[in-house]
Amino acid sequence: MRRLVIFLLLSLILLLPGPLNASSWLELHSQHFIMGYQKPEHKMAFFLLQRAEEIRGAVIQDAGHAPPSPTLIYLAPTWEQFQEVQPKGQPPTWAVGTAYPEHNLIILRSPRAVKGGRTEVEEVLRHEYAHLVLARALKGHEAPQWLDEGFTMLQSRGWNFSWTYILSRGVLSKALIPLAELADSFPLDQHQAQLAYAQSFSFVTYIKNEYGAEALARLIKGIAHGLDAEESLRQATGLGLRSLERGWKAELKKRYSWIPIATSFFSLWFLASLLFLLGYWLKRRRTKRTLAKWEQEEALVEPHLPPESSSEENQE
Repeated sequence: MRRLVIFLLLSLILLLPGPLNASSWLELHSQHFIMGYQKPEHKMAFFLLQRAEEIRGAVIQDAGHAPPSPTLIYLAPTWEQFQEVQPKGQPPTWAVGTAYPEHNLIILRSPRAVKGGRTEVEEVLRHEYAHLVLARALKGHEAPQWLDEGFTMLQSRGWNFSWTYILSRGVLSKALIPLAELADSFPLDQHQAQLAYAQSFSFVTYIKNEYGAEALARLIKGIAHGLDAEESLRQATGLGLRSLERGWKAELKKRYSWIPIATSFFSLWFLASLLFLLGYWLKRRRTKRTLAKWEQEEALVEPHLPPESSSEENQE
């Protein structure tokens, strides 16, 4: 009996996130998260820890599953430190975040670690946490690619006019990709891949809007219990993929029917380009202002923030 208790305790310890692997990493704690960061990132780490709790509520509601707590998040201020804390392999140089569901771990690159600070770190956190929650909810089973990417885009709130343009172009030119072809993988062609992402987001959003957030949770639960996507969709919505796809396409045609087909490509491209440039400029200016503000505030005494504590102190 004693050996069994010891075995169970060791198993529980192995399931928990590993300790921060360097004494220079500091920690902030909330109800469901541990934020590992470096001293210059204290302000940003505190902000992201608060946002993480809010993000968690929305994601687990749609997924119908809550991962064990705490989830460990690293906020790496340099590319070298981003690499240092990866539990396996090396991420591509363009990566701004990684998620490891089996370790209940998320690693983010601070905007300081990206040239020009051109990253929306909160959006990246939403994206990676959605991947983590969905993977754990599926319990080792694979979801269709359209569900995986569509659910993640829905949670990250990354939809913008550029995606609207891509989807409307596919609708108007009758070039939408059958969803059955997006179950195993996405096209390698860049434009086709973009359309696949846009369709996935739109279709998952359609399911949520038409049948409620609980329909997504039922769909994910069905797959987690070993059902295929078709049967899981029927249990979640009462309809199979083909019927749902017909309803979704009909909704898309209503939404974009006002756009004149003869001029849609040039006008949409021109407008999308203008809006993209404007959005990029505004986002970059906002990011620079935020970073400058944090740098100024970090030079001041901030008694309202939780005190910094190293991982060694926490272990004591």
